[in-house]
This record gives sequence, C-alpha cells and structure tokens, in this order.
Amino acid sequence: MAKRRLSKQQQRRIDSKQKSKIHNDLLGDGKLQLDEASTQTARVISHHGRQLYAETEELKKIKCKIRQNLGDIACGDYVVVQQAKDPDSQDQPTAPHSDASQYVVVAVKERSNLLVKTGFAGAIKPVAANIGQLVIVTALKPKPNPYLIDRYLTAAENLPAKALIVINKADLMDHETKRTVDDLTKLYSGIGYDVICTSMKQDLGLEALAEALSNTTSILVGLSGVGKSSIVKAILPKEEIKIGDTSQATGEGKHTTTVSALYHLKDNGIIIDSPGVRDFTPINNSIDEITNGFKDIRKFSGACKFSNCSHTNEPGCAIKQAASDGLLDEQRFKNYLRLIQEFNEQQ
Repeated sequence: MAKRRLSKQQQRRIDSKQKSKIHNDLLGDGKLQLDEASTQTARVISHHGRQLYAETEELKKIKCKIRQNLGDIACGDYVVVQQAKDPDSQDQPTAPHSDASQYVVVAVKERSNLLVKTGFAGAIKPVAANIGQLVIVTALKPKPNPYLIDRYLTAAENLPAKALIVINKADLMDHETKRTVDDLTKLYSGIGYDVICTSMKQDLGLEALAEALSNTTSILVGLSGVGKSSIVKAILPKEEIKIGDTSQATGEGKHTTTVSALYHLKDNGIIIDSPGVRDFTPINNSIDEITNGFKDIRKFSGACKFSNCSHTNEPGCAIKQAASDGLLDEQRFKNYLRLIQEFNEQQ
C-alpha cells in the first residue's frame, strides 16, 4: 500500500510537537546546564509560543527559550535570563555573540501593571506589561465608537496608566465627520485627556504624537483598520511593519500584527504595537473598578444617598443628578451604566 502523504498542516503540527518535545527535554529535566554568572535582566520585545525575543540593558537582541512553569509572559515584561553552557565544555557558556549562543528565561520580574484581554472561551490573555501610557487609536473610518473609547479608558485608569486618544485618518474628514471630531475632542479634553488628530497621508499630528510618546512605554490599542501599524510605520520608517487594508464587507481592518512587538522611539520613548483587538473587554473585578475607570463620574460616587446605589432609579443619586444638571456627559453616563449592566450579567 502506498504511504499516505501528509498535508502541509499535518507536517507543521508534527514539527511543532517535535520541537516542543526537544524544548521539554532540554528545560524540563535539567539537561541544559546554565551559567549563573551570565545572569542578566532583559525586556521582552516579542513573544512567540515557547520562545521569545528580549533586549538586554545594552540593547542587544537575544532569542530565549522559556523555563517551564513561569506562567504567562507578555511583551514589555522584564525577565531574568541566563546563558546556556557549551555542551562540549560544561564549564563554559556558549560564546555570547555567536549564533550558537542560547539564552533561557529563568524568572519574570514583578510588574508595575499588566494589560489583559479576554481570549477564547473567556480565558484571560496578557497583552503587554509595564505600560506607562495607553494610546487609544480611533479613526474616521471605521467610525469612532465612544463606548469602545470609554472601555479602553476604564482599562487605562485601572492599570493605572496615562491615556491618550488619537483620532486617525483625518484626511477623510468632511463636514459631518468634522463635527464628530470636534465633539469627541471637546468631550475628552474637558475630562482631562489629551486628544491628537492625525493623518499618516498628510503627515498631520505626527510631531505632537511623537512628543506625547517620549519618555514612557506606550501601547497602541483599537479596532483593526484604525491605523495602529500605519502610525508605527510613520514614526519608525525603517521598521518592517505590515499594513493591511480595510475590509470592504465589514468596514473593519484585516489583522496585520499577530504578536505584540516593542520598538524604540527617540527621546527615550518605547511603543508596543499590539494585535488588532476587535472586541477588547477590560477585566473589571467590581463595580468600584468600573466607577474608578470614569474619572469624571467617580468624584460624585461617594455623594449618593444610598451606599449601594445602582445609579438608575434610586432617589438621591448624586451621579444621576450630575448627569441631569449637565455636569456629566449623557453619553458617558450611559456607557458607564452599560458597563455595570454587563458586569452584573456576568456574575
């Protein structure tokens, strides 16, 4: 009987299992000897399954295997790495600048914060760690979604991290969309957030954006198609960033970034370009966290008549009264109540 040929997908699965077995054999039973004298700290710049790329304090990029049982590792994590000893000479590490040198992640340092999202079947999936600024990118196409912006802002406030709102594709602006941009800018600037209007085609807003990205680690988040990768490419023209088209059927973008990646900017800025997130849901552990995520609402939260006020029908609700008096934006208040309703439905 003729031997059945394997499909390319089946062959890839077999190869993956074989590589996994080799990885476990090396790291799981201690056969790979590590040089403790080579211990150093590095920052994860991209993570691919059982291996990752990190950057040392001298900005040298190294490829690392991951010791078992370290838990989830995210782009932006600071990790402790050690160099493997030369298998032909157990007393010597592999040459540090040779292609044969091997590094192993042996520990993950404590994080200042961790941005996560819900993955398949509700599983928690890390996106990026040690973030100083969440850059919320929206665009004139697909149309800006204030509810999605508020969900991102909630995540930023609870990290905590600074939030910056970027309205991209300003070259598509017409009379109607200009009013949308003006309304969004007025709303969020009034709350205290920085808002920058950009166009990669017209080089609009790039200087202001570059300044806002300096001296901190930022991550770009937003729907696919809003131009996150285009922004990174405009700021870092030498990097090979793939850019996708917007789907004609859905108006949403095709995913172009499949893993988070870390890039250096001028003036000590670092940017993490995340995968496109079509339905990013912040992980709220309580209604108090949701309230904390709306900094214009939380200042009224302690003034309600009842401590367990749901801010819907109770008398003496300070938040509802503030919305009625025009002290709170009506749409923001509705988005706040919607997040609370979604939280309660999941309990």
